[in-house]
Amino acid sequence: MEDMIAKIIDMDKKARNLTDEAQKSKISYENEILKTKEKIKNDYLARAKDRIEINKQTAQKKADAQLKVIEEKNDSIIRKLDGSYSENGDKWVNDIVERVIGA
Repeated sequence: MEDMIAKIIDMDKKARNLTDEAQKSKISYENEILKTKEKIKNDYLARAKDRIEINKQTAQKKADAQLKVIEEKNDSIIRKLDGSYSENGDKWVNDIVERVIGA
C-alpha cells in the first residue's frame, strides 16, 4: 500500500514537472513570438522609411529637373523680351509719347 502511495506521489511529481516544463515552454514560445513580431514590425518600418527616402529623393530630382526647364524657358523669354526692347524700345517710347501728346 505504501508502495502504491509512493508511486502515486512520484507520478504526481512527474506530472507537475511536465506541467511546469510545458508552462515554461509556452511562456518561452510566447516571448519568442513577441520578439519575432517586433522584429518583423521594425523591419517593415525600416523598409518603409527607406522607401520613403528613395521616393523623396526621386521626387526632389524630378522637381529640380522641372524647375530647371522652367527657368531655362523663362530665361529664353526674358532674352527675347530684352532683344525686342533693344530693337524697338526707342520706337515704343516715341509711339507712346505721340499718342499721349497727340490725344
